[in-house]
Amino acid sequence: MKTLLPSPLAPARIKPASLYWRWAALTFALAAGPLTSPLARAQTMLDTLQTINISNTLDQQSVSGGQAALDRAKALKGQLQGQAAPDTSVPVPATPAAGSAAPAAATPPAATIPTLPFSDAQAARLKTAKTLLSQSKWAQARAIYEGLIADNYQQPEPHFGLALSLFALNDLTGARFELNQFVALSPQSFEGPYNLGIIAVQNKDYDEALKQFTAAAALADKATPSARRQVLEALASEQNRRQDYAGLSATLTQALTIDPNDVSLQYRLGQAVALSGNGAGALPLLYGALQNDATRAGAALLIADIYDAQKLPDRAVRELDSAAGQTLSGTDRARLLLRKAQLLQAQNQLKPAAQAAREATLADTRSASAQATLGALLAATGDLSGSLDAWRKAAPLEPTNASILLNLAAVQLSLGQNAEARHNAALTLKLAADNDSATLARATFVQGVSAYRLKDYPAAVSALSSSAARQPSAETALWLGLSHYALKAYPAAIAALSDSVRLGSTPSARLNLGAALLAAGRFAEAEPNLRSVVVEDPGNAAAWYQLGLSRKAQGKNAEAKTAFTSAAKLGLAAAKAELK
Repeated sequence: MKTLLPSPLAPARIKPASLYWRWAALTFALAAGPLTSPLARAQTMLDTLQTINISNTLDQQSVSGGQAALDRAKALKGQLQGQAAPDTSVPVPATPAAGSAAPAAATPPAATIPTLPFSDAQAARLKTAKTLLSQSKWAQARAIYEGLIADNYQQPEPHFGLALSLFALNDLTGARFELNQFVALSPQSFEGPYNLGIIAVQNKDYDEALKQFTAAAALADKATPSARRQVLEALASEQNRRQDYAGLSATLTQALTIDPNDVSLQYRLGQAVALSGNGAGALPLLYGALQNDATRAGAALLIADIYDAQKLPDRAVRELDSAAGQTLSGTDRARLLLRKAQLLQAQNQLKPAAQAAREATLADTRSASAQATLGALLAATGDLSGSLDAWRKAAPLEPTNASILLNLAAVQLSLGQNAEARHNAALTLKLAADNDSATLARATFVQGVSAYRLKDYPAAVSALSSSAARQPSAETALWLGLSHYALKAYPAAIAALSDSVRLGSTPSARLNLGAALLAAGRFAEAEPNLRSVVVEDPGNAAAWYQLGLSRKAQGKNAEAKTAFTSAAKLGLAAAKAELK
């Protein structure tokens, strides 16, 4: 029985970090802090002790000393640049989420208690506490700050210093309480809500963080530009976490008024505006970013996506070509060319798309995404040898990528490299996630077909049965039926081939079902299946021959002779023998 091998190619999946940029599908790091000094770890509130570029808002409260309010800025920059990627699944409730830890209530100072200035002795103790804090002697600093609070509760600065000490000692509850006291005593200072926001981020209480950073931004209008920028970055981070792109656009617009020449900020604002649904409104910002930095591939990619969404794919391709002409090499050029390949593929321009993907592989020889894209496009154009070469190059670049191995195995199967296909399908099964039914089903399909071709029929039945259980399909049922047939398990073959006809009636499935029914002695049932094949495909010699056998077994000799004659005219020797 001759059968056609259905195409086993699966859609390629590359690690998210390697995919070409898609503005409508991804969450961007829009709220990352200034790009001048990215940090590899999350900073904490304590790191504000090393920063002196935020004005002393406590001076506005006639507080002596003045050092504590200089200690606010660095936390935001490091905290938000270094922290893990935002959890975009967090909703934006109108009220704090149920079950969240409520912030410690601020205790307002009694109206009748005056705020007394520090005595000289208290000021000296305050200076000592600051020195100890800067030397990471947190427990000693805590003791002094607690003593100062006991002596002069109405002064806000010791509360802030104690909060820093407690935070460093990992007492977040105590630090939050003291910051709330600081807020009550110095309600016009943005440092209180800002650092409460940092604690909320540490506790993953993102609703509270948004609330506190919003309050800090409202209070920071008279702060230094660098302080305002950092507070806005904190607020932007939480808006980005919630995918509140309209709010994020407004926040980044305020930040851009502080640093109007910041190209990175202009680009991020363009992203936010586009993600808020206003692609056309984002274009001026993105073109501005390109004019200031012609190699900014991200801006060109977003511009192309905006034009594509406006049903202007040719314009999108031209924008990518223009940007690629200025981006001479490297990963940025590869990203532009891969996006071009995708746009051309969507227009069914497969050969130009494959050429763009090939150029991407030359621009970035370490890009698994480029090789995978080229492999898929070459397979689509019928160049299986070229496709095989691309997938072989992609595999070592991302050796744990199950999708790449699966497609490599599929092309090997199509080229008759059955042992290699079986090996790579087995590796795919080890790498694929347990809940990835599509990949597991396709890998066991390739494994089963390759085992069938290698005449390991029990293994073929096992693999194809597993594939059918995960994801039933006509092609899987067909090969499962053939495997049962090879083992002479005719009832099982009939059941599988009947499923194949039910799921997607093809001449091949009906022909093989007819053969299985003949082998099981069910001649009358075989005849209509075989007759339907010759009606649809009069040139199918095997179908005419088997139709003749089914009629002969039922005693329909004249009709059998007609069928054998048709098969013989098509050159089938077995049919000629029946006519003798």
